[in-house]
Amino acid sequence: MDNVIKEFTDKVSSSVYKHTFVKLILSKRVLENQDMNKIIVKYVELKGEPNLSFVYKYDRNDITKNFSVEEGVKQLQAMIGNNFLDNVLYTTKEDVELKYNNKHIGKIYYSKKPTFSEAADGSHDETKKRLLDVKKSVYFKSLGVTDQKGEIIPSMNAKYKQVERFVEIIDSLSANFVNQKPVRIADVGCGKGYLTFATYDYLLNTKELDIDMVGVETQENLVKFCTNIAQKAQYNGLKFIQSNINEYKPEALDVLIALHACDTATDDAIYLGIQSGAKVIIVSPCCHKQIRSQLKITENNALSPILKYGILEERQAEIITDGLRALILNANGYKTKVFEYVEYENSPKNIIITAEKTTEPSQEEKQKILAQIEAIKNKFGIKYHYLEKLIENPADQSFRILNAQCEKK
Repeated sequence: MDNVIKEFTDKVSSSVYKHTFVKLILSKRVLENQDMNKIIVKYVELKGEPNLSFVYKYDRNDITKNFSVEEGVKQLQAMIGNNFLDNVLYTTKEDVELKYNNKHIGKIYYSKKPTFSEAADGSHDETKKRLLDVKKSVYFKSLGVTDQKGEIIPSMNAKYKQVERFVEIIDSLSANFVNQKPVRIADVGCGKGYLTFATYDYLLNTKELDIDMVGVETQENLVKFCTNIAQKAQYNGLKFIQSNINEYKPEALDVLIALHACDTATDDAIYLGIQSGAKVIIVSPCCHKQIRSQLKITENNALSPILKYGILEERQAEIITDGLRALILNANGYKTKVFEYVEYENSPKNIIITAEKTTEPSQEEKQKILAQIEAIKNKFGIKYHYLEKLIENPADQSFRILNAQCEKK
């Protein structure tokens, strides 16, 4: 057996017995004609004994099989490297990734900070411990997530999973602002406030923090709707206001949230977070028109033959747009992560960018990052990224007009 496989699977079994295991995902199949797309491994307790539950993901169906920890490890050892090239173990202590290159040489990578803070509880029924008290929640009832008995309505399960996953992310980042009194949070483009209410509830009632939170929304009817729910729930530190993102001017922020802000509204939100000195910025981008309208295939670009296909060009635009956003945040003193927010079946808009404020990079480090940004732009014939224009010269609004013209084309 490959040494890296043994090291990796030892980590799996160890995390189960130490109660730090969250989940394991095997992906990036070796053969394109391989029927199985992915395996998700979860922890379950059966008759009081620890087990690993394998969910085999096929194009048309899923198959679930449960194994003892020892047998589950044997299954993993047979699959890793032979069937799947990218294998990620999530624990409450660290993320561990065993990745194979095109020469089938495996290497293990350890993260310094775990994605998840809550271990899998192993319940094999509906009594699973939840981060939020759904039964007593006024806002979940008002938003139609739960019924009058406080039970999650089946058709709203995916929405609840999105909300709870977001709360997990907030919890994992909370060390950046727990000592702030009050913690000043803005959720811009908050819509009906699913995440706004849940974030406020969790940080106030579970983390016991002093929270001053604002939900910012352009639609007056949604602002009134959310305000009524906040009053009904007696959330005195939560208010909703009507405003565009680029017109909202807080004095200072600790946390900036913007999920599914369309196209350059995500950049307006990131810029707002930077300018307000936010310790944490969390965005989930939606639409990527600004870069796609500029995307050009230069003569030396090896991707030319495949980017003629619209769907691939669209995905490339998404990768470039969000990749540049992460680099621009790096250049402005933020440590960034880009990852899947929820399972694709729960929401196709499942990429999230988190940024934590650190020390400002040295001039040398900043110039290196800026050079990387320029190299990427030159490679794809990109004249500018909307976010970098905001940061370079916020008083100059001409590029907003240029961007509006691009969107009409």
